[in-house]
Amino acid sequence: MPAWGWFLVALAVGSALLAVAVTVDVRARRRAGGVGEPAPRRGIDAVDAQVPRYVTQDDVDALPSPGRGRPREPGHPGEGFSFGHAHADFGTNPDGAALTNPQILVVDGEVSSMRELLGPLSAATEALPLVVVADGFHPEVIATLAANRRALAFPVVAAVAGARDRTRLAELTGAEVLSPADLRAGYVPATALGSARRWTSTPTRAWVQT
Repeated sequence: MPAWGWFLVALAVGSALLAVAVTVDVRARRRAGGVGEPAPRRGIDAVDAQVPRYVTQDDVDALPSPGRGRPREPGHPGEGFSFGHAHADFGTNPDGAALTNPQILVVDGEVSSMRELLGPLSAATEALPLVVVADGFHPEVIATLAANRRALAFPVVAAVAGARDRTRLAELTGAEVLSPADLRAGYVPATALGSARRWTSTPTRAWVQT
């Protein structure tokens, strides 16, 4: 066999071994992380009865869209903005998201971790939902917020907006524009949050009624 033939054989065998190694590594990581596995049993009935099953992204994706089956929003009252919510799972009806009496958190920068939002998220309720409008979000933050919205109907909407829209939104709702440093320091007083009578949004547009 010519030299180039042996090279092709070696390349094919090497590629197959690499594919197997990657597959084994992925499965090992899933096992190590407990993905898809129930929590370990403790042998104590009272404790084992409370042990939850781990929820995976596949479990979340299998859930119906949060807005499915809900009545459509009849209109979009208020001032319009040229941005919308950052993930389809923030929708509350087939047309998009509609919130009554939302609190508005405006961030002059990127939200880089869920820890930065723990304070305002802990105060979010169905009666006072939370809208977070920032210059950007780390992908894991959006994924986590969207998963909580989909799995738990958590009352939150996240949106990415430019500087002009963020400034106008803060003026309209009375919000104090906070920096990522403020969030990391835990400085998110209730007085820094804006308020509105109504928030509606699609993936490309938002409307705020005060």
